[in-house]
Amino acid sequence: MTKKTLGLIVLLLVLFSFHIWSYSFLNDDAYISFRYAAHWVDYGELTYNLGEKVEGYTNFLWVALLAFGYYLGADIPQFSIFLSVSLALIAVSLSIWYSSKVEAHFQRKNLRILITLTLLCLSPSFACWSTGGLEVQLFTICYMLSIILSLSAWHIQSLDTLSLCKKITSGLWAGLALALASMARPEGLLLFAVLGSYRLCKLIINRTWLKAVDISAIVSFVLLYLPYFMWRYQYYGYLFPNTYYAKVGAMGFWGPGLRYVGEFLLIHPWIIIAVSYQVYGLWTKRVQVIRNGNELRPNELPLVILLAGLAHCIHVARVGGDFMALHRFLVPLLPLAAVWASGVFCSKRSSELDHTSQSQIRVEAHQSLDPATKSMGQRTFGKLKIVCLGLLVTLGIMSIYIHKDANRIGSRNGVDSIGWLRQFAKQCATTGKFIQLNTDLNVKLATTAAGALPFYAQRYTLDLLGLNDVWIAHHVPARGHRPGHTKAAPFRYPIDKEIDLLIYHPSFSRQVHRPSLRMKRALQAHGYEWKSYQVPDLNPQWWSVWQKNGVKINQVQP
Repeated sequence: MTKKTLGLIVLLLVLFSFHIWSYSFLNDDAYISFRYAAHWVDYGELTYNLGEKVEGYTNFLWVALLAFGYYLGADIPQFSIFLSVSLALIAVSLSIWYSSKVEAHFQRKNLRILITLTLLCLSPSFACWSTGGLEVQLFTICYMLSIILSLSAWHIQSLDTLSLCKKITSGLWAGLALALASMARPEGLLLFAVLGSYRLCKLIINRTWLKAVDISAIVSFVLLYLPYFMWRYQYYGYLFPNTYYAKVGAMGFWGPGLRYVGEFLLIHPWIIIAVSYQVYGLWTKRVQVIRNGNELRPNELPLVILLAGLAHCIHVARVGGDFMALHRFLVPLLPLAAVWASGVFCSKRSSELDHTSQSQIRVEAHQSLDPATKSMGQRTFGKLKIVCLGLLVTLGIMSIYIHKDANRIGSRNGVDSIGWLRQFAKQCATTGKFIQLNTDLNVKLATTAAGALPFYAQRYTLDLLGLNDVWIAHHVPARGHRPGHTKAAPFRYPIDKEIDLLIYHPSFSRQVHRPSLRMKRALQAHGYEWKSYQVPDLNPQWWSVWQKNGVKINQVQP
């Protein structure tokens, strides 16, 4: 790698760091995981409310890492940002390394590394969800390693020169990565199924049985994931997380889900271009190859990425996508997609390869090509650089526009902007601190915002959307088309649970807000009054709540 290439890599990493910083925020939902991690360390319970074993999270590995940092004395919200950004930089570094391994031609290898890095640096989704406090980048790392190590294990199995011990070891690493991915997000199990099905089909086509790497991968996956699964089933009592039961049952999610995937592809047009070019290359019988010692073998990376990505996109579309901007559920696809796309843009076409015999290709690492072929390659390489430069300039302009749009405060088509998510989390955090300082320890809350507000309030909290409530998740019919918000507690449910502060969706206003007469009459009959408080550091400054008679908040009201 030349000094010029190294300098460009450093420059792009600085640009990427600035891109991350421009989006920096903590999402309200991340505080749910924070609360689980804090309770795990402080009270020895992996619970949302002490004494209630409800699995209201789907990111065990992330919660475990946060708990470990908290145990060592770190502030959980700040540690989550540090951990997420660090994992994002590791993912980028892994992409750079993998790009250098799958392209043998020196000149094209440098270009491929730079294109891979630039595609990631200019991705608004990848930069945005390098923060947020959620497990996105952790799952991205596990997703990448699962595919990379699986491909490596299959390749090692095909080499007769390697020992059985090395083949078994490579399978163990692949199984371990898949188990960790499944513990980071449930979608890891989908990836395990896709890779397993692909491998099984290949073995059937070749009329052979499971190899050493396959058996060792299955064994390592089972040895790690099965004990975890048995523990969580015994601890929580259900096969699936409570969040699954709280989200299933609604109809009509395919429309918003497909729109979610489509918008992701529109802001990453290089994926569409790469897929189109790959299909065109296959159609015209221009086969991409990679070098393997003295032989040429088909590159499995594009096919595996396409199959895994297609399965992942179908799953995301089926559940309706997400209500948060910039496609966090699809971010794990980006690093390997960038590696693959850069390979497509830098690939040699078969017409170039025809100018050399197969024997010449095999010794290309030691001998230069003839002058005619070399000249043709240089002309093609020069055109390639111009096309790539135009694409990257276009992506840079798009990134600026998308950044401006994402940081506005508002929602569009049921999707909340990053600016709105950032503001809402800050408002809830400020209100939660206010409640913690000005109420008794036995006060009970009920809200739809189950993240920052309960985390800082440190009070018993009923999640009105059922993510952390078994009864709502299992007994309330699903309605609506907003992902994660299809079930809500009936009117009498929080009243019967003797909730003291009925917050519902937090109400913030610039002046004292008046409730609807219908709600006022209904709740006054059960002993609740509408109260407004001027909360220090809150913007806007007024917070209103349905407060049960006899419950005190230690502040003078207007």
